[in-house]
Parts: sequence; structure tokens; C-alpha cells
Amino acid sequence: MHLVGRAKSGFFATPPSVIALLPSVITNPLGRPGRLLDPCAGQGIAASYLSAQLKLDPYLIELDRQRAAQCQSRVGRVLRSDAVECKVQREAFSLLFLNPPYDSGGQGQRTEFTWLKRWTPMLQPEGLLVYIIPERQYTETVLEYLSTYYRDVSLYRFPAADYEAFEQTIFIGKRVRTPNPSQTVRNRLWSALRRHDLPELGSLTSPIAYEIPDLSYRGEIEFRSTWLDPEEMYAEAHERGLWQDPHVQDLLTFHHLKPVRPLLPLRKGHLTRMITAGLYNNTTLRQGGRHWIIKGRARKVTKELSPIVDIIHTKDGPEERTQYRTIESYVPEIRSWDLTEGPTFGNYVVVEC
Repeated sequence: MHLVGRAKSGFFATPPSVIALLPSVITNPLGRPGRLLDPCAGQGIAASYLSAQLKLDPYLIELDRQRAAQCQSRVGRVLRSDAVECKVQREAFSLLFLNPPYDSGGQGQRTEFTWLKRWTPMLQPEGLLVYIIPERQYTETVLEYLSTYYRDVSLYRFPAADYEAFEQTIFIGKRVRTPNPSQTVRNRLWSALRRHDLPELGSLTSPIAYEIPDLSYRGEIEFRSTWLDPEEMYAEAHERGLWQDPHVQDLLTFHHLKPVRPLLPLRKGHLTRMITAGLYNNTTLRQGGRHWIIKGRARKVTKELSPIVDIIHTKDGPEERTQYRTIESYVPEIRSWDLTEGPTFGNYVVVEC
């Protein structure tokens, strides 16, 4: 995909001229109740117009925050979500309006095909698919899928002014009750594409007419998202997260106690251990006109011990065997920097304890 397309999340809005022409081939003369699903809704213009013309209840999904807000201003049921992370009722929609992202979907597949596979199961038997993709994306795989799941198919191209940019086409078909490959449908589509003479939408005097079918699944349907916006997650965690819990704050708050006087004077060993443990890090000392800042650490050293020579009696006689030994220990070390103004300023002194 070009950089401009990626910046729009692969979104290419359906031209108003195409949207306006679709009701000329898809109608609902009996006013049958139904549902329209648009899982890549963009600004919601196409779904809101078609649902109003065909008297369908619209269900929209859009990932982009601004476009989702525009959808919400036009229709009621909008999920701002990654479409992959949505739970949607299968075989519950009369019309599937699918203008998917135009991009690579990974593993050698295009998003045009992965979205077709993802959303076809949501369309009821005899339900209508409006599938908008560039003409060059009708691969063998796409044709095989369409000819297996759809019948009474039609294939149009965009009106001339809109077709020149991306050579987009409109596929319309009815979903079959039992998927089965149809060589007739496949050959018909392939022949039309190979000749590059697809009819322009709205140019035919007697196009195939499609009617919205009776709704097969009535009542409330599942339509929800499991996707969480990272920005919203951060804001929620900041306002109501674990760090705001009073008990957690109490556990992580170290109360500054008043200085206490030890029962007995501290010995040098006590002070050394406290400095090495870091309790006095960055403490400044002043004495006799000198000014120091101190840090403590423990340095690991390895010391060789005297070897032990043993006499081992073997079948060949006595043998000497030498054991070499080492011992590891930690040497407390106080590092200090001279902060006294004058020629000694910045001097670094290490005191081994």
C-alpha cells in the first residue's frame, strides 16, 4: 500500500456516486425488516445512506477515532474497534457492505480476501454481499471463494470518473445456504474480468435486481468488541489503576521516622555495614573545615589459601595429591569525594574497611 493509504489505515471511502447508484440494483419494495453490516465503515456515509434507503438497521465498525465519531453522529450502533476483535452474530445480517482495506494481510494473503472470509459467515443465507475491491485483486483464490459461497452474481466497475484512480469494482451476490463450488459462476466472473469490459454501475437498462430477503434471525444479536484502545487503557489505569489503591499506596510509602538515639554507641563495624548497605549514600560530612560526600559498597575479592598436600595410598604405592583452595569474601569500601573549596576539591578517596 502507498504511504498515503497507510496513513488512512487502508481506508478509501466509497464515492458518493457509487453509493447513490446502489439502490437502483438493490431494493426493499416490501419494506422487510433487516440488518446492514459495515465492518469497515469509515465515516459511515455509505451505511447510513443505504440503511435509510433500504429501511435496514445499520451496524457499523470503525477503528479510527475521528471516523468512528462521525459514524456515531449518523447511526446508533457503532463499535470503535479493531474489526478482528469483535464478536458479531453469525448469519444475522441481510446486507453485508464490504469495502475492506487495500493492503497486504501477511502470510501471502491480501486484506481484501481475509476480510471477505472473516465477514461472509455473518451474512444470512440469501443475504446480499456488496464487495468493493480493485479489479486486479480478483485472484484465483478470491474467485474460488466467491463462486463457492455466492450465486446470482453481478460484477460492475465504478463510474468512469471514479474508476480511473484505483480501477475499483462492485461485486453483488446472494449467499448460498450450503457452500459448494460453481464452475459456471467462476467462469462467468473470470471471463468478464479477462475481457476488461465490466459494465459501469448504473449503465445497464435492465440490471439484475436484488431484493432484501426476509430476516432469518430475529431478536437481539451479539454485537460487541473485545478490543481495548491503548490510550484509553492508559487513562483508565492512571485514574483507577492499582497505583491509586490506598492500600497499595500505604504499602509503598516509607514513612520518615524521627531520628533515634541508639542504646549504645555505634562501633566502627556498625557504621561500616550501614555505609556499605547504602544507608548513608550521598551524605555530606563536615569536620575541621573539610567537606566530603560519601557512598558505600562491598567489593568481592578472591584470596588463595595455602594448598593442602595429602598422601594417598594406592596399589602402586603412596602418592602426593595437592588441593588448591580459594576463598571469596566481600570487602566493605567507602568512596568519598572532597567538596572542600580549594586545591583538593574533587579529590577521590577510597577507604577499605
